[in-house]
Amino acid sequence: MRVLVMLAVYGLLVFINIRGVREGAGAVTVITFAKLLPPLLFICVGIFFIHASNLAWSGWPSSKSLGDAVILLIFAFVGIEVALIPSGEVKNPARTVPRSAYLALIVTTIIYLMIQLVAQGTLGANLAKYPDAPLAESAAKFLGNLGRTILLAGASISAFGFVTSDILSSPRMIFAFGRDGALPQFFAHVHPRYRSPDVAIITYATLAFALSISGTFEKLAVLSNVAVLLMYLLCCAACWFLVQRDVRSDGEPFNFPGMKIVPALAILAIIWILAHATLREFVVTGIVLALASIMYLLRGQLRRKS
Repeated sequence: MRVLVMLAVYGLLVFINIRGVREGAGAVTVITFAKLLPPLLFICVGIFFIHASNLAWSGWPSSKSLGDAVILLIFAFVGIEVALIPSGEVKNPARTVPRSAYLALIVTTIIYLMIQLVAQGTLGANLAKYPDAPLAESAAKFLGNLGRTILLAGASISAFGFVTSDILSSPRMIFAFGRDGALPQFFAHVHPRYRSPDVAIITYATLAFALSISGTFEKLAVLSNVAVLLMYLLCCAACWFLVQRDVRSDGEPFNFPGMKIVPALAILAIIWILAHATLREFVVTGIVLALASIMYLLRGQLRRKS
C-alpha cells in the first residue's frame, strides 16, 4: 500500500510539473500555506496547556546522543542555500541575501523551539513514548482526537510539500547538466508543448521514488545530510578564505562582529556532526561521488574528441 501511495504521489507531481513551472510553483505555494496552519494552531493553543514541571531537565545528554540527534535534525534546516539561486535578480545581493537567510533561519528556529516547548510541556517524560507521532499525541492532550487528526494531516501535507518543491527545483539541475554536457544531451530534452524539462523531471522522480521505497526516512535523511554537510564544509572553507582576503563584489558585503571566525567555527561544528555518521553513510556517499566524478571525466573526454 505504501509503495502504491508513493507511486501515485510521484506520478501526480510529475504530471503537474511537466505541464509547466507555473503549475508546479502554484502547487508549492498552496501546500506551503496549508502545512503552516497545523503547527501554528499547535503552538497558539498548546502554549496555554504547558506544565512547567514537564520542562525540567534530568541531565545533559551525552555527546553521542546529542550528535546522533543533530545529524538527523540538520535535515529540518537543509535548503536555506537555495536563497542564493535568485541572487542575480536581487538588488544588492551581497547584503540582502545573507540578511534574508539569517531571518529565515531565526524564524524557523523559533517555530521549531516553540513546537518542542509545547510538546515537551504537555507530555513531559511521556514524549519519548511516542516516537512515531509525538506532536499528534501532544495535540490530543489539549485538542482531543480532532487535534491528533489535524497534526497527522499536517505532517502528511508537510511531507507532500517537501516532495512537491523538490520535484519543482531539483530536476532543473539534471536538465542543466544535460544542457552543459556533464550528462548526455538527452536529459536536456524539453517538452514540445509545455517547454518543461520532461526527461529530467521523469528521471529525477524515478530515482527519488526508488530511494524512498528502499529505506526508512531516518536512514535516508541522515544519508542526505552527510552529503549536504560535506558540501557545506567546502563552502565554509571557501568562505573563510574569501573573508580573510576581503574578497567582495556587488557593493559592501554583509558584515557583523566575529565574521572572520564564524566560518572556522562552522567547519568545526560540521566535522563534529559528521563524526556521528556511520561508515555505511560515508561509503554510500563516496561511491556516489566517485561515480559522478567518473561520469564527468568521461563526458569531458567524449566532448574533446568530438
